[in-house]
Amino acid sequence: MKNLHNIISYWKSLKPLIHEAYRALDKEVTMGMPGPCMPAISESENVGIGSPYGKGAGRIWDFFGTELHKIQLGPGGRTNKIAGHSPYMSEQADNPFFIPPEDLVTQKLIKSETLMTIYAIPKKSDYINFDQVENDFNTILTEAYQTKKSKLPLPTFATQLAETYTHNCSYPYIGDLQVLIPAEIQKKYPDYFMKEMTLGAPPDAFSKEPQRWGFPIFRPELLFEKDGSLGLAGKLWQQLIETAIYRAKGGLRIDHFIAFVNPYVLSDNRKIKAGRLYSSSHHSILKKYNKKKLSDFAAITEKILLPAIQKYGLSTMDLYLEDIGIRPPQLDEVLDMFGLNRMLVTQFVDISDETHIYQLMNARYQDVAALDTHDTPSIQEFFDKMDDANRYMHALSMSQNLRFEYNDSLKSTEQLIRMKWAELMACPAKRIQAFFTSWTGQSGRYNIPNTLNSWHLRCVANFEELYFKNLVLGKAFNPLDATALAIFARGDDFYQAHKELVDKLRQAEERLLRLCRD
Repeated sequence: MKNLHNIISYWKSLKPLIHEAYRALDKEVTMGMPGPCMPAISESENVGIGSPYGKGAGRIWDFFGTELHKIQLGPGGRTNKIAGHSPYMSEQADNPFFIPPEDLVTQKLIKSETLMTIYAIPKKSDYINFDQVENDFNTILTEAYQTKKSKLPLPTFATQLAETYTHNCSYPYIGDLQVLIPAEIQKKYPDYFMKEMTLGAPPDAFSKEPQRWGFPIFRPELLFEKDGSLGLAGKLWQQLIETAIYRAKGGLRIDHFIAFVNPYVLSDNRKIKAGRLYSSSHHSILKKYNKKKLSDFAAITEKILLPAIQKYGLSTMDLYLEDIGIRPPQLDEVLDMFGLNRMLVTQFVDISDETHIYQLMNARYQDVAALDTHDTPSIQEFFDKMDDANRYMHALSMSQNLRFEYNDSLKSTEQLIRMKWAELMACPAKRIQAFFTSWTGQSGRYNIPNTLNSWHLRCVANFEELYFKNLVLGKAFNPLDATALAIFARGDDFYQAHKELVDKLRQAEERLLRLCRD
């Protein structure tokens, strides 16, 4: 784009208007962008992986700060080659790949020539080559270590250096508590975990067989003492939660929150049946853990989780609980007991069922309404691959929710995307979110199930230009349009009360799109 600078300048000037619309609709808007996905400083200044604390992250906040409140990261621990660098199988120590090398040059810990040499290695801006990243960061950290003349072991030095960036970060990031207990914790406290059973998931619409994750489970008898105070495992679990909160100021996502209420567990011995840990009264192993009262199912949340978040000044509205999967009967009762959210991922909706949990217009104020997650395709890919019959069903449902008159043009991918963002804005949930690919229209997927290609996707270096191109094409998030449609969807009285705001949004949208097309 020839006039990209002018477009960006105008775009940034719209921040007060967009946030006025958010306030009118009472919305908190979050982008999902794991730390490794952060863009490079520029096309020519690329170390091959993103950092939540470097200049690339600063570019994201400078540009998208116009239209968002928080960014949801993935787990922040050290990843490893054996696990394919999955952030959800990471160690507890802070990830040294998140140390911004450009900052080490400023601190004179590494030479600028070292960084220039790494920049010169050919790379794809949207792809993380972890083998190359490991080699390059070994060079970077070894040089910083030798310059500092540290007496610590190199891995300890790298961890402490990474911790300084976590500690000093002021961006409102949402942290992520992975469901897998880090390997070093398992090794240090082997007696804290069940020997007979591990965590998994029951058969569902996506799998006829149970999912055998093999993740360890804390021994229930070590979670609490007889007087109700925290036991050894309960204290350790709370410490892990606090570590995840410490890494972020904007809140905490909890992976597979079902494990906090009534997890599904399996044995390696196929002759032993799988079951829910706390509601399998006739199970040969699990019966001794059987719970009957709601207060017992709520104990982990009440005594381990909530005190941890309160210690760091967070509220229940700063928790983002991932509860996708077969729901044990006690789950929603515990969520309701503490005013906690359900995670409403719109791609999982049964569009033919108006009462379905993922129907956004049925959301509650405390719920989190999401277009997608790091585990799903972008909203663009979701609609692109949809057949005509389902396109019709989605278009009809959303047109009714948004008070449109239905016509077949609404079945196009562009119109479906447009309406889905508007529905997200119009729904009762205060907190809404989408992964960065749905935001910008970038192609690709972060986690591709059952393949070796997961975790490599990264936000492209020229994301600003990509965003504006896709904005014109109707494949990127248009906050001006989405909020205007949502205000209208709220009813005539609400629309009339905010008509002047809608007029401003439409005028700004017209000018922005005109600039993008010129």
